[in-house]
Amino acid sequence: MSEQISKWSTGKSDHRLSSQQGGFSLIELMISVTLGLLVMTGILALYLDLTRNNAELAKMNRQIENGRFTLQLLQQELWHAGYWDTYVPALPSAVPPTAIPNPCIPFTDWDATYISNMFSIPVQGYAAGTSLPDECSSIVTNRQPDSDVLVIRYAATCAAGVAGCENFNAGKLYLQTQQCTDTGHGNYVSDAATTPVLGAPGIGVYKKDCITAADKRKLIISIFYVRSYSVASSDGIPTLMRADFDLSGGVVKMQSAQPVIEGIQSIQFEYGRDTDEDGSADIFDNCSSCTALDWANIVAVQVHVLARNLETSSGYVDDKTYQLGSTTLKPFNDGYRRHAYTSYVRLINSSGRREKP
Repeated sequence: MSEQISKWSTGKSDHRLSSQQGGFSLIELMISVTLGLLVMTGILALYLDLTRNNAELAKMNRQIENGRFTLQLLQQELWHAGYWDTYVPALPSAVPPTAIPNPCIPFTDWDATYISNMFSIPVQGYAAGTSLPDECSSIVTNRQPDSDVLVIRYAATCAAGVAGCENFNAGKLYLQTQQCTDTGHGNYVSDAATTPVLGAPGIGVYKKDCITAADKRKLIISIFYVRSYSVASSDGIPTLMRADFDLSGGVVKMQSAQPVIEGIQSIQFEYGRDTDEDGSADIFDNCSSCTALDWANIVAVQVHVLARNLETSSGYVDDKTYQLGSTTLKPFNDGYRRHAYTSYVRLINSSGRREKP
């Protein structure tokens, strides 16, 4: 009897001990939950940090791409400046230009003097704060006050209708240079002996054989500037703009500017003038007070571009000072990251014609 009681007591004691060893206590659960929350908080913080860094990297990559693309675009256009097919304008010392061409008047307002000046001045600009002709008021709109305006002129490097070039359109403006030198030939045009023909109806000029029509090359005139917004005036995204000389409504004239690259804060230019006609630049400045003769002597351009992110960076304040040539842009004190880009561009056509062996 006593053995049974002892066994029963022992069994009950073992059952109570087994019950106490199962599961977690409240304190243990609270510690586990706390540790789990700490781990999740760390993982979340790491995820948010990586996301933020990736977003900043994407913003920076886009800004670098926009800045470099702007430099590349302006470089290519400047390389073409002053290309007039086989026509070589006289040096400014021999035939100086009489006026700086107004880039915004239609072709119908051009005369022989204007055309001669245009061939002599393939590149001209307007420094920040300098006014453009009144005719440009509807073309260069909402101009960024700390940015220059650049005008570039040249004949298309491909002939109309050739693969990769737009088809000929009788209403547009083309340049033809006469290579036929046989004054006794029926196809010789005396008026085209010294200057190219520009879209003159009914007049055709020919190549050396005096039979094959000369190439028709579209006349390219473009204006580059920075507008204070991209799509809507409220977006505040400074944007590189381009206006082109083309056919519209039956008239060949400068068209309204179109957005090209967003996030370009400012473009600044310094122009290299060749004062002794040896093909090398002797003076560099922003040409804010240049005369027609000064512009005709431009053989190089220093291009400065300030690009900025399209979105602000949290916690960042741009307190830097940017030097774009002779122009200093003071701290903007906002949340946009910026970077300055610079490139030296030699005007191949203008400088090459002046080089002496």
